[in-house]
Amino acid sequence: MSTIRLVVEAMRLASSLAVKEITLFSDEVDRIIRVVSGWTLWGGAILLFACVSGFLLLMALVKGLAALLGSEPIAAVIGAAPFAVMAVLLTVRGLRKMDIRR
Repeated sequence: MSTIRLVVEAMRLASSLAVKEITLFSDEVDRIIRVVSGWTLWGGAILLFACVSGFLLLMALVKGLAALLGSEPIAAVIGAAPFAVMAVLLTVRGLRKMDIRR
């Protein structure tokens, strides 16, 4: 065989190998994307169910407290007080962190 034919054959084989490598890489990326998106979807669903469960638990506690106290507005204020206090504390802390004069 001549040198030119060997070079042409080597180029053909290298091209074929490159196409196979790119196809393999593409398949791997697609598989990884499917796995990551699946786990993200499950994580989002778990987070949503946890938030809904927490809200329903809070509502049940307020209703139970209202039955004990005999007043639903007072029970609602007692149930919301920790969240209001936390919101005020986080607001104050955030305003202090954003203060440029410090």
